[in-house]
Amino acid sequence: MDAILSTDGIDSLLNTIEASTIFGVQAATIRKWASLGKIEAQGQDPQGRKLYRLIDLARYENQTRNAAGRAT
Repeated sequence: MDAILSTDGIDSLLNTIEASTIFGVQAATIRKWASLGKIEAQGQDPQGRKLYRLIDLARYENQTRNAAGRAT
C-alpha cells in the first residue's frame, strides 16, 4: 500500500497503516505509541480507523530515534 499525503502537509491525518508505511515501522508500533499516550488519535476515517496527525507521529518517532541513538 502506498501512503499519500494530502495538501494539509504536517497536519495530514493518517490511519495506522499509512503511518506505519511512512515511518517504516509495524502497525502494532503505531498502536503501541497510542496506547502509551505518546500520540493521540484526532478522529476516525469512514471505516472507523483511528487517524493521527503526521506532525505528532514525526515528533514521537524522532524522539524514539534519538533515545535509541539512531538519529538521522
